[in-house]
Amino acid sequence: MSIRAAQTAALSALQSSQAGIAVSSNNIANASVEGYTTKSASLASNVNGGAAVGVSVTSVGSTVDIYLIKAINESASESGYASVFADPLELVASNFGTVGDDDAISTLITDLETSIASLAASADSQSAKSLALTDAQQIATELNDLSDSVQDQRSAADQSIEDTVDQINTLLTEIQNYNDQLSGTDGTTLSSSELEDARSVAVQKLSELVDISYYTSGSNQTQIYIGGTLVVGSQVQQLEYNAVGAVNADTSFGEITVNGNSIMDDVSGGELGGLIDLRDETLPDIQAELDNLAVTLMDSINAVINLGTSFPGASELNSSETTDLTDAVAGTGTVRFAATDEDGNAVEILDIDLTTVATVQDLVDQINASTNMTATVNADGTLTIASSDDDYGVSIVNMDAEIGADALGFSDYFGLNDMFTGTGADDISVNADWLADSSLVPTGAGSDDAALAVGDSVISSGSSDVAEALAEVFDTNVSFDSAGNLGSTKTTLSDYASEILSDVAQQASSAETKASVAETAYSDLVESFSNQYGVNTDEEALTLANLESAYEAAAAILEITQSLMDTLLEAVR
Repeated sequence: MSIRAAQTAALSALQSSQAGIAVSSNNIANASVEGYTTKSASLASNVNGGAAVGVSVTSVGSTVDIYLIKAINESASESGYASVFADPLELVASNFGTVGDDDAISTLITDLETSIASLAASADSQSAKSLALTDAQQIATELNDLSDSVQDQRSAADQSIEDTVDQINTLLTEIQNYNDQLSGTDGTTLSSSELEDARSVAVQKLSELVDISYYTSGSNQTQIYIGGTLVVGSQVQQLEYNAVGAVNADTSFGEITVNGNSIMDDVSGGELGGLIDLRDETLPDIQAELDNLAVTLMDSINAVINLGTSFPGASELNSSETTDLTDAVAGTGTVRFAATDEDGNAVEILDIDLTTVATVQDLVDQINASTNMTATVNADGTLTIASSDDDYGVSIVNMDAEIGADALGFSDYFGLNDMFTGTGADDISVNADWLADSSLVPTGAGSDDAALAVGDSVISSGSSDVAEALAEVFDTNVSFDSAGNLGSTKTTLSDYASEILSDVAQQASSAETKASVAETAYSDLVESFSNQYGVNTDEEALTLANLESAYEAAAAILEITQSLMDTLLEAVR
C-alpha cells in the first residue's frame, strides 16, 4: 500500500470514528426520550482499483421489528379499550351496594314486605299505612338514584368520547406533519430516523385511542385508516363529534363522522371503542335490569292493590294511565262503582257491564248518568272518577271485570289506585295523594255481593284481604323478562334485586381484571421493545471508548504517514 493510500484509509477511519462518536453521543442524549431507538452508523469498504482504501458511512439509523411494532399497537388498542370500563363500573357498583346492606335495593324491598305484613295484621292502623308508604318511597327513591348513577356515567362517557375525538384529531395532525417532513426520505439519516421514531410513538398513542390499520408507502408516508375510512393520507380527515350534555335513559346520541359520513360501525377498539360500548351497551344493560325490576315491582303490587278500596272511600280517584274519550274499551265482566258515606256504607250503587262499553266515552256517560258520581277525562289525558257530594266517597269493586289483552282489572287498567306510578327506574314514584293522606291506602276489597243495596256496608275499616294478598306478592316467584345480563326467570322481587347487585359487582370486578391483564400485556411488549431497541447507556459508553481508541489510532496513522511523506520530500530535495 502506498503512503497516499494509507493516508486515505486513515482519514476515512478518522471520519467514520467521528461519525460513530456523534451517533453514540446522540444515543446517550436521547436515552430517556419516549420511543427513541438506538441508532448506529452503517459502514462500507471503499475499493479503488481492486484494493480496499478505507471505509465510508453509508447510513445512520435503526432497524426495528415491524411485526413487534404491530403487536404493540394492537395491544395498545386492546389495553385502551379495556381501560375505560373499570372506574365507571366501580362507581356504579359502589352506589348499588352489596346484598345485605341496609340501604341496598333488595333490603328495601324486604323492608316493604315487612311493613305490608304489619299492615295486613292491623289494616285500620294509620301508622302502619304511613310506614308502608315510607318504605315504598324509599324503594322509589333508591331506584331513581341508581338510575341517575347509571345515566351520570353514560353522560361522562359521552363527554369522554368528545374529548377522545379531539385527542385523536391532534394525533392525526401530528402524524401528518411527520409525513410532510419525511416525504421522499428513506430513514437513512439521523434526523429522518428520529422523525420516524416520533411518528411511530404517535401511531402507538393513536392505537390506544382507537383501533386503526396503517401502512408506510415507498415515499415514507404512513397512511392511517379507521375501519375503511382513510384519515391520514395526502391530508388529514378529522373526526367530528359533539357530546349531548344531559343524559337520561331515552337520550339519542349523535354519530361520529368524517366528512359528514358516520364511522360508528368502523370503531371497534381503543378507548373510543370502549367508551362507545360503555355508553351504548354496558350501562344501558344495567339500566334495563333496573327498569325490569321497577316495572315488575309496579305491575305486581299495583295489580293487587287496585283490587282494593280505601276506608272511607276517596272523594276523587285519578288515573295514572292516560286515555282519550275515543279510545276503545275491550272489556268483559262487571265493575261496581259505589258512592259511600263516612262509614263505608253504600249511598248509591252502579254496576256496569263492560260488554256494553265500547269506548271511554261510553264509560264516562254511564258514570255521569248516576246521581252521586262523575267521570271526566282531563286535558292531560287522565281519568277522574269523583263523588259529586263532599260528604261521600267513591269505591270501585272489580267484581269479574277484565280489560285489554292482559285481562287487567278495571282499576288496574286505568291506574286508579296505583301505589307506584312511572315507566321505569328513573321515574318510579309513590302515589302522591296517598303520601299526603295515608288513609287512602286500600287494605280491603269492597263488597261484590250481587244483593248489595243502599245502606249496606261496601267496605269496613278493618278489611285486610287486599293487604294480606299484597304481602303474599313478596313471597311469590314473579316472572321477569330477560334484561341486560340477566335472562328471563321466575323469582321473588327481593331476589331479583339481589341478582342485579351481584351482576353489577361482578361486572366491576371483571372490568378491573381485564384492564389489568390488558395493561400488563401491553407493558410487557413495550418493555420487550425497549430492551431490544432502546438505548443501553453502558453499552454506548463502551462503544464511545472503543471509537475514541479507533479515532486515536487513525490519527496516529495519519501522523506517521505525514512524517513519512515529509521525510521522502526532504530526501528528494
